[in-house]
Amino acid sequence: MAVVVGVAALLCAGCSGKADSADSAGAPSAGGRTTSTSAPPPSSAAPKPAPKPTPTAVALSVPMYQRALTNVEKVLKPYVARVMNAQTIAAFDASRAQLASAVVLERSELVKITPPRGLVSAHPQVLDAFDAYAGNVATELTRAGGTKTSCGFPKALDVRLYEAKSGVRFAYAELAQGVQKSIGKGVKFGALSVPAKLAQPAVIAGRGENGDVFQRSGPRGSGSLRITNAGSDIVVVVTANSPRKPQASIYVRANKSATLNGIRGDYWVYYKTGRNWDAKNNRFTEDCSYSKLERFLDGSYSWSLTLKSVAGNTSESETEAF
Repeated sequence: MAVVVGVAALLCAGCSGKADSADSAGAPSAGGRTTSTSAPPPSSAAPKPAPKPTPTAVALSVPMYQRALTNVEKVLKPYVARVMNAQTIAAFDASRAQLASAVVLERSELVKITPPRGLVSAHPQVLDAFDAYAGNVATELTRAGGTKTSCGFPKALDVRLYEAKSGVRFAYAELAQGVQKSIGKGVKFGALSVPAKLAQPAVIAGRGENGDVFQRSGPRGSGSLRITNAGSDIVVVVTANSPRKPQASIYVRANKSATLNGIRGDYWVYYKTGRNWDAKNNRFTEDCSYSKLERFLDGSYSWSLTLKSVAGNTSESETEAF
């Protein structure tokens, strides 16, 4: 009995050792399948955090929306001022480009806000007003024209700058008006940044004084010419041959009369009409027309001449510029 117990104990001891060895080596089990008692290796990837919920945009109150528009005006105001204060064409072009970029940037900021409930439909129209600015500027600058007047004279720098600045001002005022029209009376836009109208250069809408004899050459004679002007402002020139070599020139305003005295010898009468009298150079700068009376006048008489937009009391014909 003691021997059996010892064998049994011995077999059990051997069994235990082999089992440990087989398990560690992955030996087949009683069912013929390979088993492993080791735990799976831990994953190297960290667990992903749960996605955060997207915050819901909060609509601005009306005062906050007003503050946003006011801030836009405060940003744009110095850019507008630089355009209006430009003293050269190069400075104007540079400041105009800076203003255009600022308008685009401020528009992109306005896109990000959620308007008050009562202005939900108005806010896209506000953005549209900003979008229209660039096209409006291009249209206005095209209308401003080139470097010459319609009469073919070089356009003065002050006139060019006035026209260009006025074009930008008009386009910016349209932007402000478009925003204001969209948002209604409860919110304001434009009062801070839209500049005042520019003062016109003297030549624009300039006129001479009625009866002003602004040019004479040579000695005076005994002849006289009474001019009644039933049309637009006019300059009458008397000359023995060419209007480019006048004996005298007189300015007669629309619906006025004036007399040119001291005419010597026989003479031709030329006249020119137009707008924007350039007193410095004694010429109209816009919408010029040039005519000649088809009659050589005897300087020993005093004549009376009525000029209209169509022929007066003598025939006339168009002539080259003078």
